[in-house]
Amino acid sequence: MTMLNTLRLTTTLSVGLLAAALSANEPSTSVDALISRGEAQLAAQDIDTAIATLTQAVDAAPDSSLARNRLGGALMLGQRYGEAIDQFQRVIGRDPENGAAFIGLGMAYMHSGQPGPAKAALIEAKRLKPNRAEDLDRLIRRIDQGTAK
Repeated sequence: MTMLNTLRLTTTLSVGLLAAALSANEPSTSVDALISRGEAQLAAQDIDTAIATLTQAVDAAPDSSLARNRLGGALMLGQRYGEAIDQFQRVIGRDPENGAAFIGLGMAYMHSGQPGPAKAALIEAKRLKPNRAEDLDRLIRRIDQGTAK
């Protein structure tokens, strides 16, 4: 075997071992890939499968606000409002400045017939996301009109 062939073989083996070592330290499917798959399933209206996929993402990365927010949204689409509220509250517990979680929480409370907490969550969302103020004001007015009856 020539010196060049030996060098090529050694390099190939080293690269292969390095790749194997790096992949052993990472989950076989990344959290980002699971979230993307869950979003695609939601877009295809496959809500139950999306919930299962996004649950896997949360299980793989329990501290991921994005995974929990997406799971909360999927649970809302599946009309599992209590579970959605739990996911949004967990996000807010870790990241109290997460405006998206407050929007999700407000919507979940609205759909579960809890106008007081819904309004409070949406008011906080408006503080955190002033660029969404018009849409949030519309939702808050809907809550006010519904409770005035």
